[in-house]
Formats: sequence, C-alpha cells, structure tokens
Amino acid sequence: MNCKDFKEIADSYLSNELLVETNHEVLQHLENCVNCRHELGARRELRDVLRSAVKNAPHSQINPSFAFRLKNNLRENSLGSAKAWNFFGAKAVFASLFTFLILAVAFGIIWRKTPMQTDNLNPINTNQTNINLPKENFNLRQADFSEARKDAIDDHKNCALTHNLKEKPISLNEAAKLYGTANKNFDTAVMESLHKVFGDNVKFIKAHFCLINNRRFAHVVIEFQKKIVSILMTEREKREETNDSDAISCQTADNLQIACFESGKYRLFVVSDLPETDNLLVARTISPMLKKHISQNERNA
Repeated sequence: MNCKDFKEIADSYLSNELLVETNHEVLQHLENCVNCRHELGARRELRDVLRSAVKNAPHSQINPSFAFRLKNNLRENSLGSAKAWNFFGAKAVFASLFTFLILAVAFGIIWRKTPMQTDNLNPINTNQTNINLPKENFNLRQADFSEARKDAIDDHKNCALTHNLKEKPISLNEAAKLYGTANKNFDTAVMESLHKVFGDNVKFIKAHFCLINNRRFAHVVIEFQKKIVSILMTEREKREETNDSDAISCQTADNLQIACFESGKYRLFVVSDLPETDNLLVARTISPMLKKHISQNERNA
C-alpha cells in the first residue's frame, strides 16, 4: 500500500468500514509512514470537531419541554404494561414517537441541504468544551475556564452536598450590592424557567452567594429527578472579552456531569450526578432566561 492508496481509504478506516485484511495493510503502512500518520490524526481531529459542532448546533437540539414529556410518557407506558395495555396511553406514546421521527427526518433533510461551515472551528478537544474562545491568549483563557469548572465541581460537593464551606455564604441580594446586580433575583430566573418546563418535578432547596477556592459563585440548589443539582454563576476574568455560548456538556468528573455556557461577563455551570442528557437538559432549559437576566442587569449597571 502506498500513500495515495491510504488517503483514498483513510476515512473508511476511521469509520471501521474496511475488511480485516485491509486494516492490516493500513496498519503496516502507518508503521512506516510518518506523513500518513499525521494525515490520519488530522482527519480524526476534524471528524471530532464536526461531530461536536453538529451535536451542539442550536437547530439540532430537541425542545426541552417535548423531551421531558416524551420521557415521562415512555416511562409511564413501560410501568403500565405490567398491568394492562392502556389504549389511549399507547396512542399518546405512539403520537410522541411519530412526532419525534418526523422532526428527526426533517432535521436530516435540512442538515443535508445546509453546508457545514468549518472556518471558525478551532482544532482543539471539543469533546470537553465547545465555548467559542478567540485564538489569541487561548491557553490563558482555557486554563481559567478549566479552573472555574473545577471550582464549580468543588462548590457542588462542599456546599450543596456536604455543607463544608470555610466561609459563611451571604444572600444573593447582599451579593448584588457587593459583586454585581446580576446576582439579584438569580434564583428567581432559574426557578421560573425550570417550573415553566418541568412544573412541580423541580424543587427549590436553597440559594446564596458562596466562596470556594477563592472564587465566588451565585449558587442555586434544586432537586430534580431525585438528584441534587447545582446551578452556579461566576464572573469571568476581567481581561477576557465578553462572549455568549450555547449550553453543552463540557466534562464528566468524579462521577458528576457538568454542563456549561457563557453570557456577558459570566460563566454558568450545571453540576449533578444526573445522566448526561438530563443534566444538559436542565442547562439548556435555564440558558435563555439567564442570558436575558444577565443582559438586562449589565445594561442597567
């Protein structure tokens, strides 16, 4: 096998579509060809970037309210099947599934017709974060984001779960006077958006402004799906430009799911041990309301 042959089947190799014998030939060629190894790595990285871009694109996200109703319908149908088949319940489930299939097919058609834009995709590890950071000072900003994410995890564990804070929290109203007006009514914005979609399935536990690892967070704690969930907001580094991003799953650590997004000068995190889809669903449900809340407070500041 030569380099030309390899380039023609490289994508098929990455997709595991080749015969076993052909895979062996590819591996033998890669052992002796540095250029093709680099080519393969670049293609694999590009595929990861494209996959993440499609997965996190706004037009590919399912409506949170519809997803929640569909999940509950499926769960109720599954539990009821042990007793007797409920005809009307089955109709509702099938109607939901049919609607979902129509949406999926429609999205597939739209996606095929819409050219994929990759000019602004930064070839970094987007499996962990898809926040659009400028290339300049990227390492500095990425490091700060990673630290903020780690502190959000620590705040969830030491405040929401174990109540092990070194400094006593203050109220959000007090924090609004000291650290920024976006803290005022932060809990109200969170709960209004969640109740609108999930109703009484979401329970408010507490809200305050706390300090962890020398980083300050507006912290709202809720119960959802019988799990404790932390919604946290912290101010970004002042040297950074303001930025907005859609809510995405940005990491799994210590058996916890972390979803994140940015608005204005703030970073926001949703941390819990919910399944990834449910944790991300919470983040995407609160994101529009919190962005509006932050924008209004920054204009009035």
